[in-house]
Amino acid sequence: MNVALITNNYLPNKGGITNVMVNVHKYLTEFGEKVFVFNKSMHNKDLLYFRVLTNDNTLKGFLTHNLKFIYFQIYLIFKILFLIRDLKFKARIRLLLFYCFYPKFLVRRIISIKNLVKYFKKHKVDIILSGSANFPLFYSFLLSKWFRIPVITIGHGDDFIVQNPSAIKTLILNNIQKIIVTNRIMKNLLMKIHNVNSQNVKIIHLGVDIENSLVKESKFELRNELGINKKDFIILTVSRFYPRKGFDTVLKAIKSIIDDAPNIPIKYFIIGDGEERTKIAKLITKLNLEKSVVLLGAIDDYLKNKYYKLSDIFILVPEVKKSSIEGFGIVYIEANYFKLPVIGSRSGGVKIAVEDGKTGYLINPRAVKDLKEKILFLYKNKDVCMKFGEYGHERVIKQFNWKTNVLEYQTLLKKCLKDFKVDLN
Repeated sequence: MNVALITNNYLPNKGGITNVMVNVHKYLTEFGEKVFVFNKSMHNKDLLYFRVLTNDNTLKGFLTHNLKFIYFQIYLIFKILFLIRDLKFKARIRLLLFYCFYPKFLVRRIISIKNLVKYFKKHKVDIILSGSANFPLFYSFLLSKWFRIPVITIGHGDDFIVQNPSAIKTLILNNIQKIIVTNRIMKNLLMKIHNVNSQNVKIIHLGVDIENSLVKESKFELRNELGINKKDFIILTVSRFYPRKGFDTVLKAIKSIIDDAPNIPIKYFIIGDGEERTKIAKLITKLNLEKSVVLLGAIDDYLKNKYYKLSDIFILVPEVKKSSIEGFGIVYIEANYFKLPVIGSRSGGVKIAVEDGKTGYLINPRAVKDLKEKILFLYKNKDVCMKFGEYGHERVIKQFNWKTNVLEYQTLLKKCLKDFKVDLN
């Protein structure tokens, strides 16, 4: 089976969606499938990575592509209007206006589709797996109609919450073979927003790449290696610096603990980077937490796993925003794999990632006082930390192993391809 994985998120970039793409690609390939990765950051034709997607949105970009761009746009208009016959004419008009005339990101859409068509003509593709329900899905849907092949998309949360002009995303999601989501909360939300049939939505868990997560050194050997005091109570967060991630809530809780109990040796390590880094750094300074908080930046997975293992608890307490939601939170199960108790918030799929009272605790977003109390309780009750850690570790082994879960992707892809061929005939 030749699979086209179309994604905006791939190496060398980091993040939760990149993690999903890398592991789905890795294990589908290991299971014998041929996977073409069409992305915007990596190109290696021997490894089947093709950098064909673009972020070019400028008038300059339009002028650079000039006549070839315009010719392809005219050809695309013809394709949508006359060759996509399984959609009603009204639906085709909506697609036409969005793909060929809607000004926002027009250059990006046209150039990326043009590049993809070129490669699809060169390589035999049996089925498309869209890495998310935004730009990759827009490209995937059109290519599926163009080349008459099935398409499945992964929906993470933020990607399907925001609507598009003329409800174009709803139209597309209701005219593809399957949608993969990570949990029942995301499934219910997707169905509510886009009126998708329940049978077309498949829940497949995220996972930990257990084979590559082994850290041989003990907790205290790692602390010695990295110059961290064995007596310190280490709190860890792994996340992008993004507005809804709740860093200020954690920092304020830690500040309150230090003010009330300065003898507690708290150290807070944050792994990640992003648009809010400067703002968070200023808040650390404002709260006089420079000696207690360390911004480690974006580090490689091997070093990240070391910090998981040497830490005492993991915290990430995202907030709920109108146009943004935590779809699951793979970092909670990564932390659980390393036997850390976790504290999350009642936000989106976090309520599935964290089993309240079993793998850690759930608090309400922005609940500084509650978070402070939970941190202090775990600090004083090492037996509870151990209990949560052991339960969380076993849960990851049983439910959240990438190698096992990608088998579900493979089964679904094969079934959709088989059913599509039957329908086609």
